[in-house]
Amino acid sequence: MNSIIQIENKEDFGLVVSSRVVAEELSKRHDHVKRDLEKILISPDVGALIFESEYKDSRGRTQKEYLLTKDGFTLYMFNIQGHNDFKMNYINKFNQMEDELKNNAPKLPTTYKEALLELVAKEEENEQLRLETEISKQRINELKPKASYYDKILQNKSLVTIGQIAKDYGMSAQSLNKLLHDLKIQYKQSGQWLLYSKYHSKGLTHSDTTEIEHKDGSTSVRMHTKWTQKGRLFLYDLLKQNEVLPMIEREAS
Repeated sequence: MNSIIQIENKEDFGLVVSSRVVAEELSKRHDHVKRDLEKILISPDVGALIFESEYKDSRGRTQKEYLLTKDGFTLYMFNIQGHNDFKMNYINKFNQMEDELKNNAPKLPTTYKEALLELVAKEEENEQLRLETEISKQRINELKPKASYYDKILQNKSLVTIGQIAKDYGMSAQSLNKLLHDLKIQYKQSGQWLLYSKYHSKGLTHSDTTEIEHKDGSTSVRMHTKWTQKGRLFLYDLLKQNEVLPMIEREAS
């Protein structure tokens, strides 16, 4: 008996063993194994356990085989006397590979803070690539008008407005801006909210520039403060310390 356990992780089926492998290990003819599996497949409840597939034989011809999941393999082996070591080796290997797949599966965030931390990690991972892209765009646009430079270089899709953050807390942008002002985080100057010097260099916000065209044909620019994902996480911790939770955590508590 072949000592190498041959279980595959197929994208469409999960962990499976081929009917050809089963036939070889049991010293049976493959067509006999397929015949026995087709008898089992008569039951309508077996369809999700044993799947029909194809392979190329040594002559390049397309032949039929069956792929057995752990439960399909167990069901088939229940109908065969003996071969207990073979049965247990394969079932144990199925269980081991299932555990490995579960342990290696990416963990989904379960709280608002975990989701924000994941966003921050993703932003840091892509920061160098984004910086190189922005520098390249800046060089291309250096010969263009300043307004075009602001529009294409300073605009950052990862930024969020205070209104978007406020929505997470069931607040208006005005209310959240006032709260952050009361907490000595920001102040207003020339119509724009700016961070106090203590927080200014921490990468929490970014100034977004909008060009305004007036009726007389002249143009001017208006500055808006937007928050980075790092800043969004900073606000989460700050507001939580002041007993202000996002709506999703209030609903869960």
